[in-house]
Amino acid sequence: MYNVLLPVDIETDRALSQVDILESLPADAAEIEVTLLHVYESVDAPADEAGSSVIDDINESIEDLRGIPDSLEAVEARLNELGIAHARELHVGDAADAILAVGGDRDVDAIVLGMRKRSPVGKALFGSVSQSVILNADRPVIVGKPSDD
Repeated sequence: MYNVLLPVDIETDRALSQVDILESLPADAAEIEVTLLHVYESVDAPADEAGSSVIDDINESIEDLRGIPDSLEAVEARLNELGIAHARELHVGDAADAILAVGGDRDVDAIVLGMRKRSPVGKALFGSVSQSVILNADRPVIVGKPSDD
């Protein structure tokens, strides 16, 4: 079994291009197991008269407040069509830290990242989350470009 971590943000096209990468792997769909990860950005505001407990309560219920992103549901539907087994994890906090932590906790064989289309200047650098994952991961990171649809 080839275990893959697929972090999904709110961009549906990019998330689906990550599934295209999975399809290009030299393995049958039945041999791939995917952990889908979505990380909600935590609310980080200074405490006011109510104290930090209000912010903590918001962060604890952020999934209910923001809902499941369409991108995650689209990827799950596509993986179902392909017959690729998958599980969903939702976290709150720093995306790069969560990706690295879940990759280690799940002992995945690879992390599959999607990239944004960038201007010529922007192509010189990866996004901050991608760059942090690539530089700090202790396992292979597969980076794919967005499709040209």
